[in-house]
Amino acid sequence: MARGLVNKRTRQLLVFVHVAVSLGWMGAGAANVVLAMTAGYTSSAEIRRVSYYMIDRVDVFVVIPGAFAALATGLVLSLVTPWGLARYWWVLVKLVITVAVIVYSTLGLGVWVAESIEATATGAQQSDVAGPLAYGAGLNIVAFLFMTWASVAKPWGTTPWTTGRPPRRAARSATSAVGPRAQRQPDCSASSSAAHVERRRARSSPG
Repeated sequence: MARGLVNKRTRQLLVFVHVAVSLGWMGAGAANVVLAMTAGYTSSAEIRRVSYYMIDRVDVFVVIPGAFAALATGLVLSLVTPWGLARYWWVLVKLVITVAVIVYSTLGLGVWVAESIEATATGAQQSDVAGPLAYGAGLNIVAFLFMTWASVAKPWGTTPWTTGRPPRRAARSATSAVGPRAQRQPDCSASSSAAHVERRRARSSPG
């Protein structure tokens, strides 16, 4: 079972690293939203130029490492814990969104940042993609918040490809749900047997 691949301390360390890098990724994304909005609405050419440059630096040193670290630690956690990679919809949805955000940030936002830096460096008043860059970065924040909610709520249940036993927490919940009923059933059987024995004794005893 996947539960036995790592001990509790290692699993806690993996969860800590995953949460830490995910928060760093989301925080850097939020900073880029502020910088992109500033560059899009300021009247100062110098502030605009510096804002786009700072977005590029944040991307290189925080966003890109954080994105791939979050993806890697999420994959490892899925493979070494009972949650699995495709057993539960919330895990699978988070994986798909994470990959989609990385691709969108690389092929969309990254290209727009480079174009904006080039445009402001040549003396242009404003980048032609200032709006898509600012609101696209905001869209990433929406995706981050949705994934955070999915991690907490764990909605939608299991996928059709689920095999094996559920994680320990789910198994405990199922056991606690049927436990009292299972405990009452032997008591009823014992009570019925005792009553049957008493009736037989009464019949066989002399009048």
